[in-house]
Amino acid sequence: MHNVFHEVGMHANLGRTIEQIGQPRFWKQLILLLNRWLPFDNALAAFYPLSGTPVVQEEHDAGGQAGPAAMSLYLSGLYQLDPFYLACQDGVSSGLHRLDEVAPDQFHQSEYYISWFQAHVLEDEVQFILQLAGEGALTLSLGRGLAFDAEQYGLLAMLCPWVLALMQQHWQAGRKRALAQDEPVAEQVRDALSQFGAGVLSERELEIARLILRGFSSKAMAERLRISPETIKVHRRHLYTKLDISSQPELFSLFLQSLGHDPQHP
Repeated sequence: MHNVFHEVGMHANLGRTIEQIGQPRFWKQLILLLNRWLPFDNALAAFYPLSGTPVVQEEHDAGGQAGPAAMSLYLSGLYQLDPFYLACQDGVSSGLHRLDEVAPDQFHQSEYYISWFQAHVLEDEVQFILQLAGEGALTLSLGRGLAFDAEQYGLLAMLCPWVLALMQQHWQAGRKRALAQDEPVAEQVRDALSQFGAGVLSERELEIARLILRGFSSKAMAERLRISPETIKVHRRHLYTKLDISSQPELFSLFLQSLGHDPQHP
């Protein structure tokens, strides 16, 4: 009998979500519906334009830990280290994707993961991604303090077709808030990652600095850039010397400073 009432409640919530298509409460209702199927700790609905700053559609944090300061830092340029954002920019297919599919090989050892991701997204993340031809990607991210296991991921994969269909219908219904901002934020925000170290580092050193920040190992960088791991290590040593640092945490700290954030006062 408990399962019967559970299913009735699910269908009722799905109906309320459908009613909100094209309305401001759509994302909140969809997140609450998914949370009844599979509890998670936080969620973020966002539009990733082909270029420029992501536009948040809805933010949900069950623990109340994220806060506006964390999102402000993310939108000021930290998103350029986000594996899901980068995967969308690279044209990853529409569907449900998990963090391990899109993250670099040493993402969990990166300072971005240690200093920011674990504090705000927690341990694991999956993301519903809907590619919008010629516009960008519409995404819904779910974060948990515990990793999603195979059964939980399978459940979300089963729900994915209708989740993406609802996201598509909502977008087509005219709630394109990402394209109707009051101020041209996307044009005003500088590409901090592409400018980071400019004028100090060589083009190759800049490229390697960006990959280090994103969580690539020396081996993965060598494969990506088609040079030897030894050459990677030489460039890494040179860029550290030029920036007067000796570790990845210091490199990450400099990147935060380039975003106008003081690492000593988060």
